[in-house]
Amino acid sequence: MVCVCQNLTIITTMNRAASKLLQANITSFEATLLRRATASSSSSSSGVLRRALSSKNVTAAAADRRLAGRRRFYNVVGIAPSIAPVKPDKNNKVTNGDNTVQSPISAGVDGTQSATGVNTSIKETSKWTLRLNPNKDNDNNKEEWYSVTLDGRAIRTPLGLPFALPSPALALAVASEWDSQKTYLQPAQMPIMTLCCTAIDQVASDPTAHQTDIIRYLRNDTSCYWVDPTEDRVLNRQQAQAWEKLHKTVSSELLGLPDDLGPAQAVGGSDALLISRKSDGNKMSGLPHPPLLVEKAKKWIDSLDAWTLTALYSAAAESKSFFIAAAMIFEATQHAKGECKVATRDPKWAVQAARVEEEFNIEMWGLVEGGHDYDRLNSSIQMHAASFVAQNVAASFHLHGR
Repeated sequence: MVCVCQNLTIITTMNRAASKLLQANITSFEATLLRRATASSSSSSSGVLRRALSSKNVTAAAADRRLAGRRRFYNVVGIAPSIAPVKPDKNNKVTNGDNTVQSPISAGVDGTQSATGVNTSIKETSKWTLRLNPNKDNDNNKEEWYSVTLDGRAIRTPLGLPFALPSPALALAVASEWDSQKTYLQPAQMPIMTLCCTAIDQVASDPTAHQTDIIRYLRNDTSCYWVDPTEDRVLNRQQAQAWEKLHKTVSSELLGLPDDLGPAQAVGGSDALLISRKSDGNKMSGLPHPPLLVEKAKKWIDSLDAWTLTALYSAAAESKSFFIAAAMIFEATQHAKGECKVATRDPKWAVQAARVEEEFNIEMWGLVEGGHDYDRLNSSIQMHAASFVAQNVAASFHLHGR
């Protein structure tokens, strides 16, 4: 729990969530929640799953769900044993009891189905289950799942699905975010809750859009565009310091490519324009990476469970880089398995690597209050949250025999 508390402190201190809990009451809070979780009966946990995964029921459950800005309506936050995502019954439904609380994170922009690119139903429920619970067919699978409760009622996702998490540390993190909400609910201060809901409702339902977007970041990876050292040697040196051995680490250690095979890289603006445009040798716009590298990257991305894929996507979107996001998530999962002794690609590094040019401009021209400082803070929050989710999910699945 020491490692968990340290990671939570980093995330929640920066977004001003759970500071009171983590500074003074984290030990007693964890003990209380785990004691409640242990004491809860399996019959009560089965009530977490009683409403539907069918298109009709999910859509209805997602309607008018926005709670952002609503006054805090609960007193006690806890965690309780839950049921792992299970295969639907013969009616294509997964149960979800009435003793639940709706999510403050809307499936649409205004609490309706107005958002584009948002899944409002689960079409392939068997694959949805497997993406969330890759251990489900393992005979030795004894992992425990947890839900977060508000005044004893389990919370639901924006689509009304069971909010079941494969890690007690993850459940405690989400519980601390809920407990740190003051007078009004602020979903923006709940990054881990947001990632978990996205994994359950969106990525597990259909990961195609997220997988495709990550490959787009690979084709236009910010870490592959270098400033010409003859034009600005200071920025070029800072890029080299931030991205040192980054491409080799991802290409060889993660993707298993030969040492002499790496990504295409552009030096200077003219070079970037020339090699990234569409041509006979480059059918798609973006950097013409070796086909084997792109193929290996796709294969690795496709192999990820919904939780890790969500974390990877969040990190890639924040850094505008597949390599930075992949390096951070890969190290987080390796650390969870005990295969990484020294942390070199942690969230702090990822923030620095993603913001080389931005920080250089701040040094040159000054910081704009309410702009640069908020961007820096948000980047740190997103990176730490993504790493935290990936590491704890990997630890749970590895512990229980994946």
